[in-house]
Amino acid sequence: MVDDINFLKNLNNTFKKSDPEEILTATLTKIFKNNVAYVCSFGSESAIILHMISKIDTKIPIILINTKFLFKETIEYKNYLIKKFNFKNCKEIFPNSSDLSKIDKHDDLWNSNPDLCCSIRKVLPLNKELRKYSAWISGRKSYHKGERSLLENFEQLNGKVVINPLALVNRSFIDSYYSKNKIKKHPLFTKGYLSIGCTHCTVKSSNIKNPRSGRWPNKIKTECGIHYNLKN
Repeated sequence: MVDDINFLKNLNNTFKKSDPEEILTATLTKIFKNNVAYVCSFGSESAIILHMISKIDTKIPIILINTKFLFKETIEYKNYLIKKFNFKNCKEIFPNSSDLSKIDKHDDLWNSNPDLCCSIRKVLPLNKELRKYSAWISGRKSYHKGERSLLENFEQLNGKVVINPLALVNRSFIDSYYSKNKIKKHPLFTKGYLSIGCTHCTVKSSNIKNPRSGRWPNKIKTECGIHYNLKN
């Protein structure tokens, strides 16, 4: 079913006019019930999906990829949101210690080979964890541009369905949702970090039209790789 192109096409056609909460409700309670997780960065806009899910089921698995390079503010924000929304099943996953000792023993691979760094610290741990599920939820949005500009609500990736409930929203929706629901923003967002990843590869940015412009500065890299098909 997951690898069926028609299945994905039907999902996107069915939900093309649905709002994010409708998409989440259907996928969490019917389509992928008990077989889906939210992969959450606890970054600048992550609280929106968390808030929506909390109104549906607080037992949904929430997965944070802890690269060991996260900002302390991100961990603090994660702890705050999990408690506030009363989630029961939040799990941090970490890179394999053997991989780190062999490939990045000096913790400086992010500078010389950021793609490999992301691979061992994010991609591999996540794909191992996702073996338990047939689908996972992502917070990506098409208005972030770049490789995300043609996002649909449902995609197929590495034999899993990726659910992008915020794929078609715009910046005003994001701002309005935070304001309407009185949700606290990531503490670094108010300091000028529009998109928040690892400490070494995230800088402040004032480019509101390209929120991810502060990621991997001075490099051609724009994505960490968890949304790419794995190479055989």
